Amino acid sequence: MMRGFAATCMFVWLTVLLLGCGDAQAAKSDVFYSGFVFLGEHADRKTQYKYSDQIYGIKDSEGLLLVEKELNKRIANIESKNLKLISGRLGQLDSGEGLAMAIALDWEDVTVEKLEDELVKSVYNLHGQVFIFDFVKMEVVACYPFGVRVTDCTNDIPTEERKLGIFRKLYLSDIQGVSFLGALCELLEDMEVKSNASSLAFKVEDVVIEPKAKEFLDRHFADERVQAFKIFIAQQFSSFFAKNLKTSILPYTKGSAIGNKMAGRFANGDVFELKIPDGDYPVTITIRGFKKVKLDENATGQSWAYGSYVRLVVESALGEVVNSKIKNGAVKVVPQGQVNVADSSAFVESLLSLFDKTTKQIELCDSAWLNKCAEGSSTKSQFHALKQKINKY
Repeated sequence: MMRGFAATCMFVWLTVLLLGCGDAQAAKSDVFYSGFVFLGEHADRKTQYKYSDQIYGIKDSEGLLLVEKELNKRIANIESKNLKLISGRLGQLDSGEGLAMAIALDWEDVTVEKLEDELVKSVYNLHGQVFIFDFVKMEVVACYPFGVRVTDCTNDIPTEERKLGIFRKLYLSDIQGVSFLGALCELLEDMEVKSNASSLAFKVEDVVIEPKAKEFLDRHFADERVQAFKIFIAQQFSSFFAKNLKTSILPYTKGSAIGNKMAGRFANGDVFELKIPDGDYPVTITIRGFKKVKLDENATGQSWAYGSYVRLVVESALGEVVNSKIKNGAVKVVPQGQVNVADSSAFVESLLSLFDKTTKQIELCDSAWLNKCAEGSSTKSQFHALKQKINKY
């Protein structure tokens, strides 16, 4: 019997970026909706987006693509505070200045892990970006990442049919209130597009894996998934950075773009290439390592701390703004009798929590947290300087 999405065994993760409401009296920015994009080379689409590609091919009785139909319906009903979303008139931008918006899918993933007999954990990820770009120059002006993640527990390894069904729900309906298009719409309702002159260009330029962290990856990830892990790290940090600091961050392109140009194809088949500007403030995330420590043990089970360790570097033309070690511990209780412990999942949750807390602390600068989890007053002064740069605009 399948466990499905019972509340006792399901964790739902949702990143929605709520970006400054702006002045209620200010004029809304005209943004022309240009379509849904699959990032990457067209030849790789069926492997890179195995399930999304199949779902996009599903049509209704009138021959309309269901995802496009659902997307257009949702966008038409958005009450955006700061944007005037315009669809169906993109051609008028050909001979003049104007901003266009593309909704881009940049990551689809499912990982399956057998925890014990008759207990299998499957994690489903969809991650996207809202690109605001100059239609004439085909250059990205702003980028706002968003994504959803759900965990499904079953008795057996999920079939391909079940995997496809879960992704279909994330696109066309929801799973316990979580949906990919729903996350997108919440973002668009509050998103604010700032002019080029007043925007800071943050961008994750690199993800570095130190030897101690590589030992963890070698144990828990196949060789071909290490690059996917780096992309995951860059995307998740970018999502928390944009959400918690209410600012745009350019997409991570290492390994997926040539000459800072990102290729894609709209759902209607049109090919495009967007120029990604260099970041004024390039960010490097170094994964230093992971550590598991037993905290307690009694008749009912064991409690473990899963530590994650990173170094965050934010640079500028004048030198480093931030260069600090940061750590986080997440506690996991393992009941007596559980045969297998999903260490990799616990470490990933610890790392995501670290990104969430760190980006919040750039704004809060709480001394107690910085003394415990970072480098105290040194990190505080660095975060304060970064906060001033962000708030200036």
